[in-house]
Amino acid sequence: MSGATQIQRFCQAYEKALAGKWKGGPESTTTHLRRRKKRGHLSQNATEAELTQKGLEILKFPDSIVYEYTPSNTLYFVVHKEWAVFFDESGLWDTVFPPDLPARYFAAMKGYTLLGKLNELIIG
Repeated sequence: MSGATQIQRFCQAYEKALAGKWKGGPESTTTHLRRRKKRGHLSQNATEAELTQKGLEILKFPDSIVYEYTPSNTLYFVVHKEWAVFFDESGLWDTVFPPDLPARYFAAMKGYTLLGKLNELIIG
């Protein structure tokens, strides 16, 4: 896939991702919130709205780094700045979390392709 096509696909998915909708609906949000609390990423009194807000902050931060990731033939985009938001081509969120050792986590050998900084990819 050409770089221009990758970026176009990202931009289309990104616009949809700004709606903050989770793959699996509210049940998925609850599961992710529970996991973030258990791992100490969020306080025990954090809410689903706070988790979604955290993801939206990352998606709106101009210096966030954008990756393409295709495990098991499913295309995901990842926007990362301390925390990472994974979403599919339809803009549905799969997960939001702060990866340990991001340089190692997002290594090309693990299937991640760097697309660039958010402010370089999104016009407007």
